[in-house]
Amino acid sequence: MSHKDIPSVCMVIDASIARAAGSLESTHPTGTRCRQFLQTVRGVCHRMAWNAAIKQEWDKHQSQFARTWLVSMFNLGKLRSVPDEPSEEFRDTIREHAPDAGAREAMLKDAHLAEAAMAGDSRVAALDETVRGHFGRLSPAFPTLCQIVWVNPVREGESCIDWLKAGADPEPHRLLQSLPPS
Repeated sequence: MSHKDIPSVCMVIDASIARAAGSLESTHPTGTRCRQFLQTVRGVCHRMAWNAAIKQEWDKHQSQFARTWLVSMFNLGKLRSVPDEPSEEFRDTIREHAPDAGAREAMLKDAHLAEAAMAGDSRVAALDETVRGHFGRLSPAFPTLCQIVWVNPVREGESCIDWLKAGADPEPHRLLQSLPPS
């Protein structure tokens, strides 16, 4: 299948991946997986959701490799602008349903990722498994979260590269709603 046969999706890519993406010489597993993830996003013609909140995090945390990758994505027209407006309904749901102050703080800190995904193609790539679990447990209280696909390119068994190459479909086991309760 050529890349032209694969539908392009727009995904939120957290700055945690930008920070961890290693140089071409890097052999560390985390840096290598993050770098390969970014290269595959670009190579398969997927797009990256982009707004002021995401830009601010990327500006603060990106590696040299990620900086170069981001410029190439910009030059190829693969950054897709998504609204940068906090959803008060979503944030109120977090405040009301978070199991504790730590979970509430973590979800509010990364709420912009879920909000950008909801405004785009409902896909997030990030390294933070803790906040992924919090959002998964919150999904019954905020049904729009149920349809967000959340992947971690360094998590064993996640097979993100194959998933990207196959079109980044919303496979049921990748949806936030599929996460087991804690």
